Amino acid sequence: MSPIEVQAIYAVCPVAMVIFSGIGTVLKDRIGRVQTIVVMKTLGVGLLLLMAILAEGIYTSKYILAPIYVVRTGLMNCTYPLDESILMDFCPKDVRGRWKSLESVVAFGWCGSAVLGGWLGDAHGYSFTFIITALIQGGSVIIICFLLPLVPISEKREVISEDDTKSMPDTTGNNSGNKAESDIQKPLIDPTSADAKDEASVSNVGSIQ
Repeated sequence: MSPIEVQAIYAVCPVAMVIFSGIGTVLKDRIGRVQTIVVMKTLGVGLLLLMAILAEGIYTSKYILAPIYVVRTGLMNCTYPLDESILMDFCPKDVRGRWKSLESVVAFGWCGSAVLGGWLGDAHGYSFTFIITALIQGGSVIIICFLLPLVPISEKREVISEDDTKSMPDTTGNNSGNKAESDIQKPLIDPTSADAKDEASVSNVGSIQ
């Protein structure tokens, strides 16, 4: 492949990620977030194994392998928003930064795996490297499956109607149950009090003088 064709593939990959992210957003409302992640990544691992098998055989055409690679890249990397939503929902606020800092370990893994993958590719061929990568990613899918009983499928939140709001107990000391009145801030000085009247009379005398 020419350098222009290679760069064109890398330009199309983010578009594929956006498309599959939208599909994942729709799918997670039907089957759940973790289930969507498992489906997407399982399909991605399967396509990577397919690439390894085709590259080892006679189907080495770029018109076959390049689309498979683009779809596989989109599937494997489109679940990041779902991963982050689960992290934000189930991690306490005081430890979220700690878990987010682990992304630096992931970045280091990208660099280290590139070196290891290049060595394996030169020694055993890229099909062997694809198979090793698929096995590691398949193991990660198994680990993700442990979240299935923890993350609920439905994420619908109960909407409180106006009638329910009126029937809620009043904690502001106002027994009328009118939320609008209870939300009004009381003035700092009561204009009907004696002190307020004295202050008003003093100010009126001062203005006359």
